[in-house]
Amino acid sequence: MHANPSPLTASVSGRRRRGVASLRGSRVATMAAFATNGALPASLLARYAEVKDALGLSPAIFGLVVVGFGLGGALALHMPGVLNRWLGVARTASFGTLWMGGGLTLAAGGVALGNPWVVVAGLLVTGFGDAAVDVAQNSQGLRVQAAYRRSLLNSMHAGWSIGAALGGAVGILAALLGVPLVLHMAVWSLVCVLAMTLAARAFMPEPEAEPQDAQTPVRPSGWSTMKILLPLALIALAGISVEDVGNNWSAVLLSTERGMDPASAGVGLTVLLTAQFIGRMLGDRMIDRVGERGSLILSLSAVIIGLLGAAWAPGVPLSLVGLVLAGLGCAVTVPLAFARADRVPGLPAHSGVTWISWAMRAVMLSLSPAIGVMTQGASLPVAISVIVGIAVLALALQLRPRRREPADR
Repeated sequence: MHANPSPLTASVSGRRRRGVASLRGSRVATMAAFATNGALPASLLARYAEVKDALGLSPAIFGLVVVGFGLGGALALHMPGVLNRWLGVARTASFGTLWMGGGLTLAAGGVALGNPWVVVAGLLVTGFGDAAVDVAQNSQGLRVQAAYRRSLLNSMHAGWSIGAALGGAVGILAALLGVPLVLHMAVWSLVCVLAMTLAARAFMPEPEAEPQDAQTPVRPSGWSTMKILLPLALIALAGISVEDVGNNWSAVLLSTERGMDPASAGVGLTVLLTAQFIGRMLGDRMIDRVGERGSLILSLSAVIIGLLGAAWAPGVPLSLVGLVLAGLGCAVTVPLAFARADRVPGLPAHSGVTWISWAMRAVMLSLSPAIGVMTQGASLPVAISVIVGIAVLALALQLRPRRREPADR
């Protein structure tokens, strides 16, 4: 015969179950936020060929127009961190997505008007909003990860990849059905704003502010902070350099250097992104098993070997193997850079994540043009090999004798 639990025991048990359910809901909501952030701009990207034709732009001028998205994010500077501290991550994610939707709809309106300057303005607005949402969703992901006491951020970044694929599919379908671009982006923006708003309602609450030293927090010197942040920026840049090579140069590499049919050369990007998605789904388990430093050493090594293999392999199959290896390697680099930057002592909330996000956006503005210049002066394999130097330097810093640092675990 079992005794009935006391009211106090039942109350404690009930609160514990509600707490677990709430935490699980926050995790799902954060992954949904990442997916929404990937889905919104990808729907316009899928119709970029239509945009280029509608505006009647040359490839060079079109490249300058679409760089507006990255430029808007880079011009945001430290504002994403300020907005997240002022509004909180949930409101920033919601309002930032609304801001992005307005910018994308404005850009679509510019296409309808045949005015590239309006398109640029819309993309600048979108990039600024995306920078704020990026910091918000990563900060929330790190908060959920800390509550679970195990690595989770990589799988949340995988949610972004799923969302981007969905948004791209919606864009392709809209184009096939002949849906006007302005109507498509206005409706899709509304859907994504609603999705983000619902997800943000389940975010974990903002942590309570420190009661002491609220006006004059003790912070490390600028140089001591940079000594921590700069290596983390290199880790993130090593990861996005793989994405840039995949997005902009993998098809060129396979067609011009390996003799592959240009119509089929897009398979390089497909295998790289698929490998990256798999790497992000498995990355959290790897980090929990071998630690952050061990995971970075393995990942950066894979990036180096993979990109060099893709650049110099004698045939298509080995080049594809190299792209797969690089995709697997880059999967955990950006999430780990965000996680470590968020733990830098003495910085205001969200500042470390904001700084890494800004560094990636700023460098991405010049990375692909730099590859183009080096390709014209030498060759694409040489250009890719030079870019690999970012990962080599990041790996060298990880292989230094270990020191006790707050940003390591």
